Amino acid sequence: MLPLVLCAQQNPARRSIPLPNRSSSDTSSAPRSRQVPAITPRSTGTSTATVTGNSVVVDTVRRDTLNTADNLQTTVNYSAKDSTLFDATSQIVELFGDAQVTYGDIQLKAAYIKLNWTTNEVYARGRYDSTSKKTVGQPIFQDGADRYDTKEIRYNFKTKKGFIQSVITAQGEGNVRGKTVKKDAEDNLYIRNAIYTTCNLAVPHFHINASKIKVVHNRQIISGPFNLVINEIPTPLALPFGFFPVPKKNEIGTSGLIFPQYGEEPNGRGFYLRDGGYYFAISQFVNLSLRGQIYSNGSWGLGVSSEYLKRYRFGGNFALSFARNRTTSLVDTAAKPRNDFSIVWSHSPRPRGNSQFSANVNVTSNSYNQLNTSLSSSRYISNAANSGVNYSRRFGQYVTTSANLNVSQNFGRFNPTTNLREGGQTNISSGINVGVTQIAPFALKGGTGRWYESFRLGLDFNAQATINNTRRTVDTTGLGFPVITTLAIRGDTLQARRDSIARLRNQDVYINPNLIPLTLETLPEVLRNAQIQSRYSLPITLPNFKLARYINFTPAITLQGDVYTKYLQYNYKADRQAVEVDTMDRISATYFLSFSASMNTRAYGTFFLRMGRVEAIRHTIAPSISFSYTPDLSTAFTQRVQINPRGDTRRVSNYRGLGGTAGASTFTGRSASVSYSIVNQIEMKVRSRSDSAKSEFEKISLFDNISLSGSYNPYLERFKFSSINLNANTQILKKISFNFSAVFDPYAYSDTVRNPTNVYYLPGQSPYPQLGPFTNAFRLQKIDKLAITQGQGLAYLQNLNFYVSTQFAPKEAKKPKATPNATTPTDQAELRNINRNPEDYVDFNIPWSINVSYTFSLSKYTPIESQIIQALQLSGDLSLTPKWKASIQTGFDFSAKAPSLTTLSVHRDLHCWDMSFSWTPFSGSRFRSNFYSFDLRVKSAILQDLKLSRRRGSSIGYY
Repeated sequence: MLPLVLCAQQNPARRSIPLPNRSSSDTSSAPRSRQVPAITPRSTGTSTATVTGNSVVVDTVRRDTLNTADNLQTTVNYSAKDSTLFDATSQIVELFGDAQVTYGDIQLKAAYIKLNWTTNEVYARGRYDSTSKKTVGQPIFQDGADRYDTKEIRYNFKTKKGFIQSVITAQGEGNVRGKTVKKDAEDNLYIRNAIYTTCNLAVPHFHINASKIKVVHNRQIISGPFNLVINEIPTPLALPFGFFPVPKKNEIGTSGLIFPQYGEEPNGRGFYLRDGGYYFAISQFVNLSLRGQIYSNGSWGLGVSSEYLKRYRFGGNFALSFARNRTTSLVDTAAKPRNDFSIVWSHSPRPRGNSQFSANVNVTSNSYNQLNTSLSSSRYISNAANSGVNYSRRFGQYVTTSANLNVSQNFGRFNPTTNLREGGQTNISSGINVGVTQIAPFALKGGTGRWYESFRLGLDFNAQATINNTRRTVDTTGLGFPVITTLAIRGDTLQARRDSIARLRNQDVYINPNLIPLTLETLPEVLRNAQIQSRYSLPITLPNFKLARYINFTPAITLQGDVYTKYLQYNYKADRQAVEVDTMDRISATYFLSFSASMNTRAYGTFFLRMGRVEAIRHTIAPSISFSYTPDLSTAFTQRVQINPRGDTRRVSNYRGLGGTAGASTFTGRSASVSYSIVNQIEMKVRSRSDSAKSEFEKISLFDNISLSGSYNPYLERFKFSSINLNANTQILKKISFNFSAVFDPYAYSDTVRNPTNVYYLPGQSPYPQLGPFTNAFRLQKIDKLAITQGQGLAYLQNLNFYVSTQFAPKEAKKPKATPNATTPTDQAELRNINRNPEDYVDFNIPWSINVSYTFSLSKYTPIESQIIQALQLSGDLSLTPKWKASIQTGFDFSAKAPSLTTLSVHRDLHCWDMSFSWTPFSGSRFRSNFYSFDLRVKSAILQDLKLSRRRGSSIGYY
């Protein structure tokens, strides 16, 4: 029989093709209408094949009851744009022009495809176009999510094996290209004369050239000996083998080795191999990294880090690092190695239910930032770190509870001899809080408007335990008599400020003698300094009412107090004419009953201008005044002490310097206070520029807040008026942030008596002269008379702070970074990090940005002694081209008359590479010299260790 050849269009008519009979062994029968979803190999049985333009299915009268492995598992669909040729005898289908074959998850597209039903094979290749003089329609083989761009392919549906010529296949962030490829049934690829690159250009900027590469289950790439090729120029950089993990979209990565970095540090640790280890891809929601580092002078370190994510609930990261550092050579046995550590934990909850847990922990040893961090100026110059862990839960409608753990660190001053920070102070506190929102017991089911239904009662209790590495001190501020104690004395605050200013000017290294080194040996002493303090409060709000229709009057009663674990005992020693102070351990409590009342109102005033677009100026004023009175109930926790040989006595709190109300240095037992505040808002009413605006007029805020506040205590022996606080803030033209604050002292200073040389007096404190390094022209003693009565003005300026900042940038710069391709947990974690730290990343999509801020601070300790701090800060970046960006961070310290820390950076986007150069010409301190760094690295995270770095700096910290 001659072969039957059919020429078909894309959707040809259905035809029935008689096929040879099956063998006599097929005895089973089936309904005639049932279709077998595949073409089986040729046999002697009788069957009919139905051919359409896009599929072939077999309708059999008799078939095997066993499902053999020779049968295809699904329908083979095919189509062609130009024509389809079917040879019934040989069971061969040829497809011409935009041909396509689909078999389950497998899809093949090419200019020419040949299907052989006898061997279950498909063959595809491109077509030479004489017009464009190039090959078009080259085969594209799609197997699930894996794509292979080829020159020629032969694939067997049954064995799932294939042979490919000139393949390009994407593997994660990179792609593999090779001349000849074999594919086995387990989806492994064996490629000869192959290259691997993360550059997606036809001629890549760089690639890894290997004679053999194996792609294992589309999860990892293993190569034989390879070398690096840059711009088609082979380099001598070679390795005997290579391993490259290929993360999937639904994974956070692939487990594997982390290759270490190598180099040399100028800070004394020598040559290094660091950040090498192993990465564990536990699941798509959690990962783990183990890293280590080793240096030629004997330093070493270990670290573990992890990221975790539970969708719609929480996410975070954790890192723990330990390093044993030597900053000198191994032969120098005099210098002892340092143990450095770092704990970083960030936990961000998604609000849900009645409870919430959050954490932001950053605990490090003093020298960790100087010796164990990458080149980061912000972290290197950081002198403080704060950490906090909080948990809160709400019970019902009224009860709320919370618990917290906080760590505050000050790393101390830099010592140029040891190149480390010394004298660090650490404070650890943990507390709980239980609160009951004020409830109306007479209106639990809803009020009817009766006056007593506004009676409200609440509860607040908190307890806190504090541990620090500072020895306890005795507060002698304002005592006026000498004391005897084994502890350090604290009280000369003014002289301490003067000494601190002098040390800052001279840049001297100063170590607090009361600090305890935080080591295992000193831990018992640190724990003995622990202090537990509790406070309770029962606020009672009485019914409020109106005065003169517009004034709100609200009375209240509060019972509150503190619970202490220590107290002070005073004994006068006649032989030494001083008071001995002993610290005793005992749990005791204080209690205070206070009465208060407040009045407030709000008034509006409008001044019509009608000048141009300005219609009027509106002024809102909200004055308030409050009164509080606390009777003297302190006989149980105060002590009357003899203070001199004449027998004079004074009443002193047993908790002086221990915190709380009874521990305040100005505690007097009975107290009263009249507080006042005036809050102002100024707005401008202008006509709308557009006729299509929603309203005819618009409101523009001139000052969001201008407030004045203070208080008066009639029971103080001296200085009954408090300082006057003035605050103001606003947004000028919605672009400039303006903040202003000032503190004024209403009392006068005596300036009539000359001072002896090197003698000064403490204003408002001890009347006895003090020796010090300053010589004052006048006796600078604060007197208990208002400045206005002595002709010294309304008040004396104590402190003034002024801050203004603005940003100039396109609107896109203020929007949070977002990308539709961030679908994996890794991409989402990276995006969160970018939004948290935008200054650490370069965004080429923003053409330019400028940030300017100015800070001015004036502190006046006496009318003739003051300190001024003012600085101008400038940062910005500019995209010179779509691929070039320059940035600068600088400033000027007007007090030091020198530039502040200045960094100039240039970034270049080299398609698949990133290049950056950073130079710091001014470091802002004589303890840090300038430095520069140059980095050229591959963008891909898989090849992040493929980089070139050059850094040059001082012998202090930077590397």
